[in-house]
Amino acid sequence: MRPLEEQKKPPQEDPILFAHRGGCAEAPENTLEAFSRSVSLGVTGLESDVWLSVDGVPVLSHDNKVGSFGRRVMITKSLRSEIPEKVPSLKDLYTNFGNDLNISLDIKDPNSIEATVAVAMSHDAVHKLWVCHPDLNVSTPWRQINPKLKLVDSPGKKGFPEGGERRAFFLSDNGFNAINLPESLWTAGYVELFHKYQLKCFAWDAQLPRQINRLIKIGIDGIYSDHTDRLVSAVN
Repeated sequence: MRPLEEQKKPPQEDPILFAHRGGCAEAPENTLEAFSRSVSLGVTGLESDVWLSVDGVPVLSHDNKVGSFGRRVMITKSLRSEIPEKVPSLKDLYTNFGNDLNISLDIKDPNSIEATVAVAMSHDAVHKLWVCHPDLNVSTPWRQINPKLKLVDSPGKKGFPEGGERRAFFLSDNGFNAINLPESLWTAGYVELFHKYQLKCFAWDAQLPRQINRLIKIGIDGIYSDHTDRLVSAVN
C-alpha cells in the first residue's frame, strides 16, 4: 500500500479568472480599455457578448443597441463601419491581446456563432474559445461546427429543473465542456457531480471576496467577476 502522502489528490489547478464584460467595475464595459486593464492585473480570461453586424462581423456588446443617446444603432441592422469604433469586434480583441487568454463569449445573437468561430480559428485560438448560451436546443448543434471549441451550458438562475444528474449526463453525452451557473447555486456536491462527468464548473456573478474564496474552496474551474482585482487577489 502506498504511503499516505502518495495517496493524496493532486493539487487543484487555479481557476480561470474571467473579467466579466472586460472587468466592468473599473472601466466602461466591453471596451478595449476594460480588457486591457484586466489583462494588466493578471486575469487569465476575458468575457464578453457577441452580436453579428449586417456585413458578418462579430461585435462585442452586451446590448444590441449601441451609441450615444439620440444616435443609437442596432448592431444586427448595421454595417461594422456604422457602429461606433469604441465598440470592439472580436477581431479587435484578438489583435490587441493575442491568443493566450481564454475567451468566454455569451452568444447573444445565435446568427453570430459561425463567424465567431471563424475569427477564433483565424487567430489559432479556437481551443481557448468558450461559447455560452442558455438554450440547449440552440447550443447543442454547435458542437458540429468545430470539435476544438469549448461548449458551455449557461442555463441562468433557473438552473436545471430536471436535476443535476440528468443535466450532467446530457451535457457529457452531447459534447459539452462546461456548465456555467450563478455563484449562489454552486455547492461542493454539484462540483463533484459535474466533475464526475468530466465537465468544467464555471460560476458567474462572484463579486465579493467571500464569494470568490468559497468558489475556490469547493473546486470551481472558472470564475466570472466585474471586480478583476478581487479575482486576482483571491488566487494570489
